[in-house]
Amino acid sequence: MVDFDVVIPKGNEEEFIQRALDLGYTQILFLYTNSNQKKFQSNKISVKSGYLLKNPSELLKVKTNFDYIFAVAERKYFETKTDYIIDSELSDRKDSYHYRATMLNQVHAILAKKNKIIVTLSFNNICSNPYIMLGKMLQNATLIRKYSLKSDAFSFAEHPSEMRSKSVLRSLLKFVGL
Repeated sequence: MVDFDVVIPKGNEEEFIQRALDLGYTQILFLYTNSNQKKFQSNKISVKSGYLLKNPSELLKVKTNFDYIFAVAERKYFETKTDYIIDSELSDRKDSYHYRATMLNQVHAILAKKNKIIVTLSFNNICSNPYIMLGKMLQNATLIRKYSLKSDAFSFAEHPSEMRSKSVLRSLLKFVGL
């Protein structure tokens, strides 16, 4: 587990930095959706930047401007050299009687292993629908263990009050068996 939290700022970077310091973080990663975003600097905490890919073709263009590249859990992103996959527990499909519908499957797991992609769990998704999301995360954790994938948990907070401490995020990983 890394020593930073991933947050999605909307011009409130200073508030996130203060909250991160209160929670005991030494680093914070700001995840942006705008490829022209200037890197945020702070003398209080180490700041990293991440970019959420909208299209695999922009990977080479943004790789030099950001520390980490994130992408949603779709096959086209599992086939690229992104660093992190997010929202693998989300899916538009209806759950079956035998399994939960998620965006992580055996094919995606093999591609993630081959391309050294880290699959993330989002604490923010749990807050939206705890019982369903925990079930989906438990199912994804089975695939993560089976294929020996790297995984991590972040808050993906859009507001500073939604950030969680390192111990809470570690507890989430431990709860799902990772």
